[in-house]
Amino acid sequence: MTRSQQPDEWKQQLLAAADDFDVKDQVLQKIKEQKMRSEGKQVKKRLGLLVAAILVFGGTSAYAAMKVYELKNEKGEAVVKVQQTATPLEKSSPESIKTFEDARNSLQPGEGAAVYIPGPHNPKKRVSFTYIPVEHLTTPPLQKEVGSFYEVPAEVAGGYKFVKGHVEYPFDYSQPELFAEMHKEAEKDNKQIVMRKVSPKPTINRVFTLYKGSEGAETDGDVYIAITNLEGVKWIEQQAGEDAIVEKVKVQKYEGMYVAKKLLDGKEQKEVQVYQEDKNRLIEVGANNPALTKEELLAIAENLK
Repeated sequence: MTRSQQPDEWKQQLLAAADDFDVKDQVLQKIKEQKMRSEGKQVKKRLGLLVAAILVFGGTSAYAAMKVYELKNEKGEAVVKVQQTATPLEKSSPESIKTFEDARNSLQPGEGAAVYIPGPHNPKKRVSFTYIPVEHLTTPPLQKEVGSFYEVPAEVAGGYKFVKGHVEYPFDYSQPELFAEMHKEAEKDNKQIVMRKVSPKPTINRVFTLYKGSEGAETDGDVYIAITNLEGVKWIEQQAGEDAIVEKVKVQKYEGMYVAKKLLDGKEQKEVQVYQEDKNRLIEVGANNPALTKEELLAIAENLK
């Protein structure tokens, strides 16, 4: 997400990104996240997988999965789950979205904040977190920040060249004393929003990069690559609509999934997901440009290190 992002895109991203964290079991749920394109068009995931803004207004809803697709580790435990369901996504109120957006826009690159917006849309009084990443326009400074976690390519298969990228970091999502203080302030002064600047943890959550072809159709980039650190996470859940295409694929020596689904704006998202157990990370390669094919995405994922 960037400050240049169009308001409608940011609104759709916030509607899509409602990741819940079960802190006790470290289960990352992406039930509601339809991965609106994060850097201009994709989320985040997004995803995020872990998107820069985490909205938890009201939490996730119960739903009946029609079919579940899984990527498993060597123990046979599911690490990534894609659940097809006909249940529509819930929407947050436009007022809450605008309030959150204004709070986010007050931050500088590298700053994070805890945000509490009281009201009927947030019956559980959940506190959200947001972070403005430091964006890099060349690979050397990004590689320096990433370190040995991931080798950032300047160019990927198909001739797509690096446009920009950033690193996302996790927060401490369980801070009862801070949350109680924010709740008390909102109630005492009848505030519509309470915000506290907080620093994320130094551990990398996700590395997000964009790549563009010489004649790409997308302004920001045609291909996005997200590398997510799964350390301490038991599994990831994602939701796909009943009309989505989910297929098992083989990438490098790993089992992966190809997922094609409709986003909130009606556009199609194509993505290859690969769980690398030996590196404890999830690779996601997706198309911003609808002209890209499954085979092209697989070729890109095949050569990532």
